[in-house]
Amino acid sequence: MDLLWRIPLLRGAEESCFEERRSPLKGSPGSKPERDRLCRQMRQLGCTKRQIADEMMRRWQFRPRQAWRFASGMTQEEAAGRCCELLGDESAPVSGKRISEYERWPLGGVRPSLRNLSLLGQVYGVRPDDLLDGLDRQNLPAGFLTEAHDRGDLFDLRRTAPQRSSDPPSPAYRTSTDPPTRERPGAHGHLGIRTKPSVPVEEAAILAAAYESSEHAGRAETSNVGPVVLEGLHDQVRRLARQLMSIDALLLFPEMIRARDRIYRILGGHQQPRQTRELYFLAAVVCCLLAEASQSFGLRVAALEQTRAAWAYAELAGHDSIRAWCRSAQSWHAYRDGRPYEAVMLARSGQRYARGNPAAQQRLHSMEGTALALMGDEATAISAFGAATDDRARICSRDDFFDEVGGVFVADAAKQYQNEANGMIVLGRADDAARCARSAIDLYAQEPLEQRDAALEPSARVTLATSALLGGDIETALNDLRPVLELPPQMRSDLVVFKLREFSLHLRPYARRAFTRVAGLQAEIEEFRVPPLPGSML
Repeated sequence: MDLLWRIPLLRGAEESCFEERRSPLKGSPGSKPERDRLCRQMRQLGCTKRQIADEMMRRWQFRPRQAWRFASGMTQEEAAGRCCELLGDESAPVSGKRISEYERWPLGGVRPSLRNLSLLGQVYGVRPDDLLDGLDRQNLPAGFLTEAHDRGDLFDLRRTAPQRSSDPPSPAYRTSTDPPTRERPGAHGHLGIRTKPSVPVEEAAILAAAYESSEHAGRAETSNVGPVVLEGLHDQVRRLARQLMSIDALLLFPEMIRARDRIYRILGGHQQPRQTRELYFLAAVVCCLLAEASQSFGLRVAALEQTRAAWAYAELAGHDSIRAWCRSAQSWHAYRDGRPYEAVMLARSGQRYARGNPAAQQRLHSMEGTALALMGDEATAISAFGAATDDRARICSRDDFFDEVGGVFVADAAKQYQNEANGMIVLGRADDAARCARSAIDLYAQEPLEQRDAALEPSARVTLATSALLGGDIETALNDLRPVLELPPQMRSDLVVFKLREFSLHLRPYARRAFTRVAGLQAEIEEFRVPPLPGSML
């Protein structure tokens, strides 16, 4: 079940709906009265022991072995007594002091062995690796984590407890990490390895290895995610990518966070490698969506961080189309920061991931041309735009990112025309800019209203108006700009604001000729801005 006491915020943070009152008793946070009150409240809400332990770790920074003991309602002596019961030996050397030492490690105390973790896991009803946190994992020897994760509940503890009879444990319960029990040479056969008299040493080892292989293969086949869940996640990210084109990003942001967090929770479990790669692909797509939304809010630092996260997941998934998209997005951020040379280098470095993918190559060549125009390299910029046009003509198959996810990521002709129009404005080529901007607008006009990009179509209109200014036609420029200035606040994006500021710079030479009209228009442009975000997003 979902964590009932947590409410996801728009930035993906979570906070408890329980009021954390100060305990009337003096003492450190997480005192027994506080723990008892939390357990009582959460159990009344139907929360599981796992959820209670998670909340204790989050709220009071308890280590996992301590949190699970508290969530189980045990003292250290009670936990030790339960360990002895499971071992079938009341005199077994497990004491409350030993439990304390296990809980303090690695900041002190003693490191619990794999068998000790299995014992504690059975006492608390969890897997051994649930009792480990990041600090533990940094200090564990190589191979320990794999064993802890793969073994499940590990042992039948009575079978692995010290044997009082002369019968050895079954080979099926001996693991590759358990050293063979050695006795006085000759006591039970050569090499001193305790075996059943009727079973040779070699046969015992072979049977044990076969059992371990079979058990591991069985666990490898299991998964915490099935085809229905993956199909649902694919549908969700595709829908979000399409809706982001025309719906206020602020309305979609919470659902993006929920989709991302759901993917994270599934990745925290166990899947087959193919499913894990698919989940990393979905995580990368959602981070790309969050980057687009953050950019539309004008939070470019957040957009760049989301792009870096998307790159990391694309690396894990081995997905070149998303890596190419990330490089073009990073190139755009460098362009916006006035670093055109870096923007060119980023766009060109992305081409190594776009080989054989004309859609990705088109996006990168377009971004390269825009940055080259800002550098003043007209010939190379025009060549890059020409390469983008050739790329578009070569697109003959569907890409699982640019086409199947599509939406804001689609590499269509309208975007390519618009990028070229932006470059022509920078180069001062008014006629070429107007031609490309009109082509983009005409293509957008052919799409149903709900499928038009709410940020790109207005920015194309601003580019068209700017080309009219460059050509000396202020009346046409003002007419082309009027629909943009009348956009409702929720449909205003950072990209449109950026294009309007560019238009404003080209408007300055007309101030003396038509001071009143120009001054009024400049005031409208200054008032046109992305609406402030609600307090919960600040």
